[in-house]
Amino acid sequence: MRLLTISLVFAFLFFCGAGPPPSVLADDSQSVAFDTTRMVKEIQVLSSPEFSGRQTGTDGGLASAAFVAQRFRELGLTPAGNIGLGPGKKPWGQSGPVNVTQIQEPTLLEFTVTTPAGKSNTFTPEVGTGFLPVLDSPSVHVTAPVVFVGYGISDPARGWDEYEGVDVRNRVVLFLRGKPSHYPKHIHHTEKERIAREKGAVAFITLTGPVLSPYAARRGMSFQPLAFYSNATNKRPLSGVWIDGKIGTALFKSEGLDLSAIQETLNKNPTIQSRILKTIVRMRWETTSRSGSFMNVLGMIPGSNPVRQQETIIIGAHRDHFGQQAGLMFPGADDNASGTALLLETARILMKSGPSKRTILFASFSGEEQNLLGSTWYVQHPTRPLVNTIAMINVDHVGIGNGQLTVGVTHLPKDVAGRAAHRAGLSDKVKLYGFFPGGDHVPFANMDIPTIAVVTAGTHPHFHQTSDTFDTIQPERLRTAAQFVLALTQQLANPN
Repeated sequence: MRLLTISLVFAFLFFCGAGPPPSVLADDSQSVAFDTTRMVKEIQVLSSPEFSGRQTGTDGGLASAAFVAQRFRELGLTPAGNIGLGPGKKPWGQSGPVNVTQIQEPTLLEFTVTTPAGKSNTFTPEVGTGFLPVLDSPSVHVTAPVVFVGYGISDPARGWDEYEGVDVRNRVVLFLRGKPSHYPKHIHHTEKERIAREKGAVAFITLTGPVLSPYAARRGMSFQPLAFYSNATNKRPLSGVWIDGKIGTALFKSEGLDLSAIQETLNKNPTIQSRILKTIVRMRWETTSRSGSFMNVLGMIPGSNPVRQQETIIIGAHRDHFGQQAGLMFPGADDNASGTALLLETARILMKSGPSKRTILFASFSGEEQNLLGSTWYVQHPTRPLVNTIAMINVDHVGIGNGQLTVGVTHLPKDVAGRAAHRAGLSDKVKLYGFFPGGDHVPFANMDIPTIAVVTAGTHPHFHQTSDTFDTIQPERLRTAAQFVLALTQQLANPN
């Protein structure tokens, strides 16, 4: 609550014209001023109802592309796409296909539990807080028994099959997110969904168990449902829903079961805990699906050195979010209107500073939430040769945090980012790590292109929720991230 209050005070001062002085980054030849007010305003606009949550392939998503292209045009960037976008149809854009799915309202999730005393209790969680349909789930009209299958893993070769001894045909499976600590292999949600489908389940329920993994606890993650796409490939996705972990715990308690103890047993002992529950679930919603297009927006500052200008530094930030789902809007202020605003402000500063030796490409990616569609498309259809791409800087979630930056470095010495942090006066605030497994830098790293992923450290309590709104943004966090990204870009773009 204190952070929210601080954010609101900053916002009030900014829009009254009495904001704190702009940040200054020391350079050998000049001082460069950041306009934090401008970044905050860009976030407010992008997360407003005008863009309807910026879902890839929707009118709101395409309108956000036109908005960024217009900003690039106003800043004086050079178009770097391969299709026309906006006034004059200059080539700011890069487009590819996407499947656009939207969960319609009303949605219904209802549990009927038989207690040990034989009494039936029915409860209906609220959409948004109690549950969220997985966003690419097909329409569903199911009433069926629930079968608990632990973490939802079936791997007989490794001696761990949580479907052994239970029949899930024409039933709804319920599984925990993550994996038991003794299971050696990483398992993605898509794999769990595939297993459930092949075993004959008609739908699935997932939740975060009461025993958080060390990683989840370190990130400050909680039990609430989050918006996400299953990104199931090859076959039609299985209808599914993420429920609040506290509701799951209460469901087990109603049956006289202790979910925390069950999860502890799963984690510590390779003992299967799967069972048919005395619970019936009703799941009802309609999903619309259509073909659409995602839109990357690309602008650049050509390099000044006749030789080095063929080399490219990419600064990327995804622009898309989840749009309007199940009657709810997901504004996506921190995720990732914040990164988009930083991208625009960095472009503004670098245009004023004059060209660097190398070319700098600014990439506003779409489709990140849908399996990195936009960034993957770029590396498959680059508008600047990948062989001459020196590094890719990815900026995501930079509007909220604890005052520090988490920076993941791949295919580069960490000292490269360390020197930039020192140059920006942020050595005590930048924490350096290796490869980050998620984000638009991943397709580049997979092509052996050096990447630097930048996010603000600490918890992001509104991650993938409808509460990710403009009034939660902390301007000081934006300024810190902008200082580092600018210093890093200038260092990479101006080799000795």
